[in-house]
Amino acid sequence: MIDSSQQDLERRAAKTQLDHTVINIELTLISIIQGLALGVLASAATQPLLQLQWQTWLYVATGLATILVFWSRSLVHTLSFIGWPLEFGHTFLYFAATLIEAAALTQVTNPEHWFALNTAYAACIWGLYAWDLRLVRRHAQDFETPGERALLDDVIADQRLNMRWLMPLAVAFQGFSWWLLHAYPRHMIEGHWHLLLIAASLGFTLHYLYGGVRLLRRRQHWILERATQERGGG
Repeated sequence: MIDSSQQDLERRAAKTQLDHTVINIELTLISIIQGLALGVLASAATQPLLQLQWQTWLYVATGLATILVFWSRSLVHTLSFIGWPLEFGHTFLYFAATLIEAAALTQVTNPEHWFALNTAYAACIWGLYAWDLRLVRRHAQDFETPGERALLDDVIADQRLNMRWLMPLAVAFQGFSWWLLHAYPRHMIEGHWHLLLIAASLGFTLHYLYGGVRLLRRRQHWILERATQERGGG
């Protein structure tokens, strides 16, 4: 007869295997959907680049940086806290965000539509951070060692920063930019003032991308410790 300690070990081993399966699903999904987004951007950017429409180049660069942000941040999130059970709400929001993102990437030659769709995209990412914060708290009991607790604290701090400040600011900026283009099309489009808006957007996106790189560097030891702990426990 199997005692309770043996059952616990078997359950932990099964949980670890399921965690790895879910992580592989997430990593594959992220790469596929952002690969599709990159294809959309490449198609939309071909003619503007060949015809030397320099006004669109900042939009193309911002679109590429946006794809890299989504891809890299999603990978960091997956490695940090995603596990079994598979969370469909989180996954469905990935699809919704990518749909809006891809639609926005088709508008590199239309600044007004670009900022309108990116307002919706930023709002969707805001919702994704709020959803993931609930998901992280639900998995809090899985973080047991000091290193795992440090990882959990860092994840929660980053989720709160994005949910309370960065994403609301992104929605406000994108929405205000759309309003300026809609209300003053002559000055903003013909006067090329929209380039100032997209330059600011590109600057923020690149800074946010670099923040994701720093995030992984800061967490890599904790992520390794968590993976080692799970393997040892399994």
